[in-house]
Amino acid sequence: MPDKLAALAVAQSGLSGRLADHGNRALAQLAAQVQAWQVRPVGSEGYRTAEVTVGGVATEALEAKTLEAKQVPGLHFIGEVVDVTGWLGGYNFQWAWSSAWAAAQVL
Repeated sequence: MPDKLAALAVAQSGLSGRLADHGNRALAQLAAQVQAWQVRPVGSEGYRTAEVTVGGVATEALEAKTLEAKQVPGLHFIGEVVDVTGWLGGYNFQWAWSSAWAAAQVL
């Protein structure tokens, strides 16, 4: 936990001095307070800096193995065009490559 955030949590708990000098009950109350802390965002930078967005062609509209549109034979969708969301860290690249490979197998 960053020092400034830890100092704020301790100050809001009413404790002062060294934490090591407080009993288990006071420390348990502080721990409960920290664990119950909620963050409420007050805004967003929007799509300009967004890492993940949702939307696109619904996976239900595609054949699972070929990514061909069920309603338009011969039309395939791959990568970020499809409504698939993954963790950050290269997963979108893997999805793009894997979905392209799957679609290419039927050509």
